[in-house]
Amino acid sequence: MESLNAGLLTDLATSGRARYFVRLAFKSGDVLLHTGVGERRFKNLTWHGLGMLGTVSEIPANDKNDSARIRLTLHTQDTAVLAEVAENDPIGHTCEIYLVTVDEHYRVSQSQLLESGYIVACDVERGAVSQVQLSVAGESERWKESRLHQRWNDATQRALFPDDAFFSEQASANKQNLPDTQPGNYIGNKRRERHR
Repeated sequence: MESLNAGLLTDLATSGRARYFVRLAFKSGDVLLHTGVGERRFKNLTWHGLGMLGTVSEIPANDKNDSARIRLTLHTQDTAVLAEVAENDPIGHTCEIYLVTVDEHYRVSQSQLLESGYIVACDVERGAVSQVQLSVAGESERWKESRLHQRWNDATQRALFPDDAFFSEQASANKQNLPDTQPGNYIGNKRRERHR
């Protein structure tokens, strides 16, 4: 997480009207929510308020770069919401969390992306008031597991296995046309060759 920008810090100190805006990138489309009440325009989109029904846990930020997960909680009596969560299976999908301040007319004044991560767990408790809790792994967790998220190439492969030239061989093979079993045909770029 980056340090907060000066404008946002000033707004937080003077107005105290802070909200979390959360974008859940489900496969059926983005779900745009905020912790205030009513609909708000932000980033040219309409975000729906959850009020006290939605909470965001503390977002870790310290000099040790801890990778504690963020928890998003939604309380609802609407069975359609539970069906939507079940249908979309949110595990592995992107989640963005913004810290936003609003002015006296509740229009967005200042904002900053606090965390961009992916959903790693979804717990649903059914009842008179059901609860959906999503666990989000943020950037710091990805950094701690960088080998899982890095782009693999010849340099990274040879750092682990010095004699393995697979990636360099594969790259050189991609740069040339390879003969096919049929005379005059090539695997690679589409180009017309004379049949012999």
